[in-house]
Amino acid sequence: MLDTILILAILAVLFAVSRLFNIFDLKGTTAALIVGLIVAFFGSIDWLVVLLVFAISSHFATKAYFDVKKKQHVQEGIAGERRVSNVFYAALIGIAIASLNLTSMFAHSIYFHYFELFSVSLAVVNSDTFASEIGQIDKRVYMITTLKRTTPGINGGISLTGEVAALFGAFVVAITYGLLNLSGTSLERILLVGALGFLGCQIDSILGATLENRNKLSKGEVNFLASLFSVIIAIPVLFFAF
Repeated sequence: MLDTILILAILAVLFAVSRLFNIFDLKGTTAALIVGLIVAFFGSIDWLVVLLVFAISSHFATKAYFDVKKKQHVQEGIAGERRVSNVFYAALIGIAIASLNLTSMFAHSIYFHYFELFSVSLAVVNSDTFASEIGQIDKRVYMITTLKRTTPGINGGISLTGEVAALFGAFVVAITYGLLNLSGTSLERILLVGALGFLGCQIDSILGATLENRNKLSKGEVNFLASLFSVIIAIPVLFFAF
């Protein structure tokens, strides 16, 4: 009962903060609350905290150098707010993992590293958000598939600033996971979550360069696939190494 009250209180704070700081538009906020409910009750309150840290930290990245991005017409939304499609693609893999976690609890099956996989999925999206939002200030941009100079802000473009930001974004989630799971984790697991989040960002860039730039995939679909591939890579590593 206490956990339920705490979850609802956190979601109420999320709604208030989202509307106050314009993290999501109204539909996006509603979608985020639904995702939060699913994650909290299918996973645990720790899962919700990771989701909350992801939402807030990615918003800070979105608002960073916002005036510069607005002048270049590459800003997110009108004032940095994200929409329901952003929420959907960012959370889809996480929701699937939370559902598997719930199923395993009811079926009394062997425990797997679902919380780690959930954290990996968000580390990928956060890493990509930091890379794209902060990396845009760096003028020395190279296409990830050719390493040739290209236009800042283009899909598949990478820079030193963007890569450092991507690493930071991934480890914001990884460290949050580690702090919430102190009794059941290790430094190696925290490093793994962060490294896979960063790897997922590179996969995102490759997909952006090869498919999104050819209009074969949307930005949301690229985010989804990058997160999916990273989680798939994480499964055998967690199974055999831990």
